[in-house]
Amino acid sequence: MNMNTFKKITAVLLCFFLIGFSLTAYADEAEEALNYVVLGDSISKGSGITNSDEACFGRIIADTNGYNYVNYGVDGLESSGLLGIVQRDDVYRSILNADIISISIGGNNYRHAALSLLFGGVMMQIGSAFDRVLDPFYDDFCNIISIIHDANPDALILVQTLYNPSTGVLRSAFGYAIDKLNECFYRYDSENPGIITIADVATELDGHAQSFAIIHPTAKGNEEIARFLLGILYDLGLGKNTEPVIRVKGRNTLEYTAACILNPTKLIPAAA
Repeated sequence: MNMNTFKKITAVLLCFFLIGFSLTAYADEAEEALNYVVLGDSISKGSGITNSDEACFGRIIADTNGYNYVNYGVDGLESSGLLGIVQRDDVYRSILNADIISISIGGNNYRHAALSLLFGGVMMQIGSAFDRVLDPFYDDFCNIISIIHDANPDALILVQTLYNPSTGVLRSAFGYAIDKLNECFYRYDSENPGIITIADVATELDGHAQSFAIIHPTAKGNEEIARFLLGILYDLGLGKNTEPVIRVKGRNTLEYTAACILNPTKLIPAAA
């Protein structure tokens, strides 16, 4: 074999090696798990089930799509509290590295205002009184999204609408406040197009009494929220599956048992 032939063979082998190395590196990069961060209140935390770490909707989504996952949900959190949390060092670092961020917030702004009004004996004027909660909630929400988007403009920010868990006489009171809070999300989206993606959980779960305890999603409710969000993520090219992978079945809290005593229709399977 002369030197020219040897050089040609060596060059060809080197090309094959470089191509193989590039394809391997590309495959490794393509298969790298996405980072999924859940923020918000007890709905985000999964407080309607006793094993929320294993079976809340965030965990189901992460297990289904193989995401790296962290959940910063806090019971009783209002929007002002979430504004503080997103500025916490550990949470901010997670936001910086996130590919997908789910947010559920606002229910406690209404619930705490309603309790204050109830103890004050002015529950009949809940509408006009609650309207005063909306401006500070909207300001908080704008600041929360601004911090997240400024830190990580490439992350998908999924904002969940608030559902109405009541089927009784309180449904209209819940409905008034929930509609007003949900309008804040759509207002933000219209004023700042392309920043958030609204996941209309409220419409998806409407009429599914079995999906709720008194306030929180049951095991079934968490599975339904997961299925709905998985569909959105799949459509956006960020998910592999639309059918939830349930590794651990959720166990409903005593809240669900109490709700069933108050409303036995919860024991009847919800319509598909």
